[in-house]
Amino acid sequence: MFQPGLESFFADKSFNNTKTNVGVVSNYTGRDRNGVHLVNRLAADSRFNQKRVFSPEHGFGSNEPDGEAVANSRISDLNLEIISLYGANKKPSVQMLNDLDLLIFDIQDVGVRFYTYISTLRNIMEAANEADLPVAILDRPNFIGRTIEGPDLETGFESFVGHLPIPLRYGLTPGELALWIKEHYNFTNDVKVYKCIDYKSSMGFKDLNFPWFKPSPSMPDIETAMLYPGTCFFEGTELSEGRGTDAPFRNIGAPWVDSNLWLEALKSLLPEYIKASTTVFCPTFSKCENQECKGIHLEMIGEKPQPVVEVGIALLYSLMQTHRDKVVFTGRPSLARPFIDYLAGTDKLRLGLLAGKNPKSIIDSFPPIKFSPELLYE
Repeated sequence: MFQPGLESFFADKSFNNTKTNVGVVSNYTGRDRNGVHLVNRLAADSRFNQKRVFSPEHGFGSNEPDGEAVANSRISDLNLEIISLYGANKKPSVQMLNDLDLLIFDIQDVGVRFYTYISTLRNIMEAANEADLPVAILDRPNFIGRTIEGPDLETGFESFVGHLPIPLRYGLTPGELALWIKEHYNFTNDVKVYKCIDYKSSMGFKDLNFPWFKPSPSMPDIETAMLYPGTCFFEGTELSEGRGTDAPFRNIGAPWVDSNLWLEALKSLLPEYIKASTTVFCPTFSKCENQECKGIHLEMIGEKPQPVVEVGIALLYSLMQTHRDKVVFTGRPSLARPFIDYLAGTDKLRLGLLAGKNPKSIIDSFPPIKFSPELLYE
């Protein structure tokens, strides 16, 4: 029966003869199959003394809005301080780590470079290395599979949504990525991955018979996660990407869209495993809040993860061909370039679209991916 790396960690008998002071990096997803959180498991285990918890974007409860700073807080019943790593600081100081024997990371990722939990992973590993502190990665599956899709992150396009020089979709579990980070940055502290039990990378989400613990407010299910690597590009436009609806990253639109015209241009560009239809939706928060939006609703056919980066590009291309000069690539105050460049890790996507290049031509303009990490699972 599948079990996450959390179970391998608690089965480790090397902790039996000592009291280990630990810090935890986690959020809502750090749970066993019964829904019991890592911090509660640690609190009930006399081998461990929890000193503090660190939380990523969206906070410890995984319910804070996208992109908004998260304040420090507490887990009152455990008397534990939660230090936000998505506020004034995105990396722990050495002082926050110097009373620890071990730093534990347990967060369910979704396998995409711009999903910021891996930026937090990189930062906590760097901080632990500076403090010569061992790190335990409690591994979890990559629900969207081994598929690797570009583009790579180009120099000059680094940000917190592009913190690692890896492909946009990198095909690794958090543990496998942690080993790559350690090697790439030549970290010398101990990094141990506690592997998932009875897991193969070919297994789909339903094969695991494991609960879906929502990793962020707009990631409600596995189908959303499988489409997210392509449709998240719309975060870099003024269109709604479906946040604030019952189908985030599957509803795309705006008040000014002619959805029938868009769909007609899109149909021939989609692979057979994507179904598109027109839709009307009204976001309750985020972009286009309380405005009626017209656009496209997407569905994945089948349960197998599939390539979707070109699907996202096809959506943008067909929209720009049918609504000329209507699509605006938006920016953010702290960033020098349009935000879509940081999501893509390159300006070749945006410039290709503005030049009227078709999706295949844009994909072909990306440099070949050179990425050969260590794999822990078949």
